[in-house]
Amino acid sequence: MTVQGDRYSQAVTYHKLGRVAQNLREFEEARRNYQQALASKIEFGDRYSQASTYAQLGRLAEAEENYAEARVNLQTALEIYVEYKEEYWGAIAREALERLLE
Repeated sequence: MTVQGDRYSQAVTYHKLGRVAQNLREFEEARRNYQQALASKIEFGDRYSQASTYAQLGRLAEAEENYAEARVNLQTALEIYVEYKEEYWGAIAREALERLLE
């Protein structure tokens, strides 16, 4: 595996670390990890997997009761899912958005 490949695989690890931190309600740590994951995914042009990180950032913001940020991140995730015709995850993002708009 190349060094570049190792760097990209870090995005997956950071995303998972974000989930663990979020589950432990360590929100700042979760945000740092998600942002690092997102930066790597953007750097390597992996638009499709950016959607899951945007969705998690949306859920994190919702847990923090930052509904405006939650909507922005979930909307971004939804747009990517629609772009890739990902109906399952798109529907989940859409439902989360609708819940925030109620």
